[in-house]
Amino acid sequence: MSKDKAIKDNKLVILYHRSYRKLPGSTKTFLLHFALLALPFSVFSLLFYPEITEQVCVITKNVLDPYYYADSVNIMSRRYIEAIGPLFYIQVPESFPSYLFSLGNAVVPLLLLAILPNIQKFKPFLIFSVILCMIHIVSSLYFLLFPAHFPYTGGDYSQLYMLQEIGIWFFMPIIMGLAVLPMPVSIFLKALVMVSIYLYSLLFGLVRYIVFLMIVSKISLIYMAILFFALGPLIDFIYAVGIYTLFVNKIARNLAEDFSLWRWQ
Repeated sequence: MSKDKAIKDNKLVILYHRSYRKLPGSTKTFLLHFALLALPFSVFSLLFYPEITEQVCVITKNVLDPYYYADSVNIMSRRYIEAIGPLFYIQVPESFPSYLFSLGNAVVPLLLLAILPNIQKFKPFLIFSVILCMIHIVSSLYFLLFPAHFPYTGGDYSQLYMLQEIGIWFFMPIIMGLAVLPMPVSIFLKALVMVSIYLYSLLFGLVRYIVFLMIVSKISLIYMAILFFALGPLIDFIYAVGIYTLFVNKIARNLAEDFSLWRWQ
């Protein structure tokens, strides 16, 4: 075998750096899968949000009723998109914080702000905790200084939560569809991931709604801000990214050595 031929044959099996590996894909296939597996969830959330929010409220009311006086937990509605229907939400009694309670809620995060920066481990979690402490201090000081001017009620918070969830149920399939559907796996697995994310968002939204209303009504309105920033929309993207990570990790292991699948550039 000549030297030139040997070099040529060796070049055929050279495996380039992974930065040059590209997964093959068809734009038409992606758009078709997007239309079949992502858009229907968003359209369903938009067209049937009255029925969805009403069912969420019915379940929430059944869970909360035993912990409140009779007729104190009510399902309310408000105008939203006229052509589609009203938005339903739960109205519960609210707990306004006392002066001492507000003072204690201001002191505790101040103490934490003095301690947390000195901890060297778990930095991302500590940074997030510092931000939450600062938010809660502001909320506590507002109730200390201007309690009579607090502009929101438990009903306002309940409405805001439902509006937030409609946005999440609408946009989550679109965002995750852009990430999941280009992957070179079977349409069945893609559908399974999309259904899992959507159902989890519905279930998590329901459970969180019940817990939030219990805290705001049984403990205090002072926690409205920290609940929104600590367990609000950010958490929805964390669990979505978690499901997506498991999905990508699985297919990465299966496809890593399948050199026939990769396109080299």
